[in-house]
Amino acid sequence: MMEKKVVNMSNWELYFYNGKYNLEGLGDKHPKLGNNVYITYTTPVEKYELEQDVLTYETKNTIYVCPLKYMTTHPYGNVVEFYKEELMHFADDSEDCLDRIIAASAYMAMKKTEENPFAQYIENLQKAGQAELIEIENMEKERLCEIVKQYENSVYMEVSSISSGNILAYHIGDCIGVIKPSVHVGMFQDSILYLKYGIEEENDCRLDFRYFPARQSLTTYSWSDNIEQAVIKNNKGRAIRFNDDFIEPGEIKIFTPDTHKQGLVSPDCYNGKSIFKLDEE
Repeated sequence: MMEKKVVNMSNWELYFYNGKYNLEGLGDKHPKLGNNVYITYTTPVEKYELEQDVLTYETKNTIYVCPLKYMTTHPYGNVVEFYKEELMHFADDSEDCLDRIIAASAYMAMKKTEENPFAQYIENLQKAGQAELIEIENMEKERLCEIVKQYENSVYMEVSSISSGNILAYHIGDCIGVIKPSVHVGMFQDSILYLKYGIEEENDCRLDFRYFPARQSLTTYSWSDNIEQAVIKNNKGRAIRFNDDFIEPGEIKIFTPDTHKQGLVSPDCYNGKSIFKLDEE
């Protein structure tokens, strides 16, 4: 029998909808989706337990390890208020750990944690957990900066989430740092933006790098002149396409502005016409 993969979760939350539980959050290494990827849907839960403030949530193929201290501090942001109020009573007649977590999450979302001791307990755990996550994030930024130092006048990105973007490291002249992605919601096509205006400190650099996301592809449409190459690593569990080239899982490829031009879309995209064909799963 095949051993199940273990995925460590952070900024996670637990849902109940249409009679089913669902877990979502950031997974450190998913066997199919890749590394440091946001998981929005899991297969049905088969068994679970809460021990020593850690929820173990097991599906057919995967074991998700979910420390309460790493639970999201802003649960149910996309849930309507009347349903949050219903979820607050989810554990009124139940001692089930999933039901208790869901109810506590609803109290947190409604900012009424003082009415639920378990919600208060989780919030106390989160104070230490959030500090740990910030430290982990800072270490990750330092790691990316060390990598991009190898490549002059370049940007470096480890792709695991195409639709929402990943942190971009840059080395432009003497300027080294990272940029978090921002999502621009367009009328016909969303895009991922990495913008740096060069006003944070003296002699700071400017940078503009943008792409259109599809299911398994990135198509760049803006690439500032000071970026001589883009170094892309595929951290997903399947091949991706960067402009007109494929990158296998774990592979690193270097692209120049010439390859960027191959991926440019027609100006017609700004007039509401077709941009490019989406890749199929």
